[in-house]
Amino acid sequence: MITVRQLEILAAVIEHGSFRRCGQKLNISPVSVSEHMRALETQLGVELFVRSPGGAVTPTAAGARAFDSVHELLADVQDFISFVVGDSARQEPIRIAMHGFMMRNLASAVAAFDAVHERQLSFISDDGAPEDLHRRVIAGQLDAAYFYAVEGAYGLGQTVGHEQLAIYVGEGHPLAAEINVTAAQLNATPIIGLAPEKPLRHMVDEALRRHGVAHSNPIVATSEFGLILSSLHRNLGFTCMFESIQGEEKQATGLSIVRCETAIPPLQIRRMTRRTALRFQDVRDALRLAEQTFTRP
Repeated sequence: MITVRQLEILAAVIEHGSFRRCGQKLNISPVSVSEHMRALETQLGVELFVRSPGGAVTPTAAGARAFDSVHELLADVQDFISFVVGDSARQEPIRIAMHGFMMRNLASAVAAFDAVHERQLSFISDDGAPEDLHRRVIAGQLDAAYFYAVEGAYGLGQTVGHEQLAIYVGEGHPLAAEINVTAAQLNATPIIGLAPEKPLRHMVDEALRRHGVAHSNPIVATSEFGLILSSLHRNLGFTCMFESIQGEEKQATGLSIVRCETAIPPLQIRRMTRRTALRFQDVRDALRLAEQTFTRP
């Protein structure tokens, strides 16, 4: 029978690259590590490691597949223990990651949660790629994560809300006075956008592409929101960002939303969480309160 201890050792061996370093991490001998891994390989009927002189090991194709799922299994085991033992076994805060813009209305959600739960709720600003957030969720490092996506772009998670996009220019830009601006007009106008390393940039690019606008005329690409705003105020071009920003007086001052011939497709707000984490009422309450804020202006 495969044991939890074998799975813990498997994860540690691949993470640390040798039986010796795994043993140091888990405070067991390299011989014991080797015996556990031989027993696991025998039960599975495959070799999980390529063993090299000097003690280094690398995962085989089967080992890599095992590593892809072992953290999720271990997280599910921990959830099972906590569920059976009760809330006293769960001391760490509930950890929910999301894009920074999603966090703008969360103060009331935290207050409502704190009013009825002893366990702390921690929201983490994280603009990382969905694949990285997914890995951290299944490994139990996060209880849940939210990210933006264009419809059909990701099979990860489930859609729990939408965020409308809009085209912005400075109030003095020629497009500000136009009615029913076309995709051709936008393609002829310099674009101000996020830097390519930002995952949200690729979601916005895809939404624009579906609108018929190519990101082929960039003038500013930056990770600094302040630089995007200042470039708009200088009438250097247009940008595509969240429509709800117009409700934030400080950021929207001096900007106009362009009236487009057809609407820009909205971005989905998608949630990833482990099935076993949803057993807990406090996790379900935290998710419900967070998602209520996504519908606020």
